[in-house]
Amino acid sequence: MTIPSLTLIIYIITSGVFISYLFIKSSIVIHISRVLFPACVGLHLISIILLGKHIHQLPLASIPQTINMMIFFASVIFIPLVFRGSTFVLGVFFIPAATFALSLVLPFTGFSPGPIFNPYHPWYPVHTLSVVIGEALFGVAAITSIVYLIHERIIKKGDIHSRTSNLPALSTLDKLLYSALTLGFIAITIGMIVGALWATTMGLDMHRIAPKAITGAITWLVFAISLHQRFAIGWRGRRTAIITLIGFSCMVFLLIGVRWLFPWAHGTGLLP
Repeated sequence: MTIPSLTLIIYIITSGVFISYLFIKSSIVIHISRVLFPACVGLHLISIILLGKHIHQLPLASIPQTINMMIFFASVIFIPLVFRGSTFVLGVFFIPAATFALSLVLPFTGFSPGPIFNPYHPWYPVHTLSVVIGEALFGVAAITSIVYLIHERIIKKGDIHSRTSNLPALSTLDKLLYSALTLGFIAITIGMIVGALWATTMGLDMHRIAPKAITGAITWLVFAISLHQRFAIGWRGRRTAIITLIGFSCMVFLLIGVRWLFPWAHGTGLLP
């Protein structure tokens, strides 16, 4: 059995354990979950390192590899949340979603379209890793937004007997959402700036990268507006959660849609 296959199996088992917490609220389930989840992340890291050695570059040359890396970073971010009593239940929402996404992309991560354009340029790792970490943080923000909206609905309906009624307090979710948005925005901003420097240094045709640059700017703008409205007019909770989900949808379109519609605008498509 290969390491990627074992990683996916452990993720699936861990997802089942976390989901079982909705029906069996036991400390034993919590302890098992807290053992399995770091094991998932550790195996995931090993599989990424082995993949990088196999393709002789950072495993970010294709959409499956990029999504795989984003899931890994998001999982790393969720580790301390799972080990906190007040936010443990967030794992019930994140880990099954991460497992489903991983099951879709993991079989295709070994297929690389070729070497990234000048992968050893000093701007390359900073640009790619900053963007992927930012996307992972936006993924964390999106999961938090979904949980916030669910919890708010439960409170409004007064359904205290719901299996998800023990979700983190709305104030806790709002703080986590704000932190993930802020750090993600900073990471994406750094990635965009470094990416622009990289494109300029490499002498790339700006018309070729325009589709990715424009859609990236739209995603950046959505999150910038969200943070601005929070500071300027005090947006909290529901409004921030909704605009975060809109921004996350834009990001997914950027990651998948633009690469599919404009394959020449990013990555290996820039090769002469």
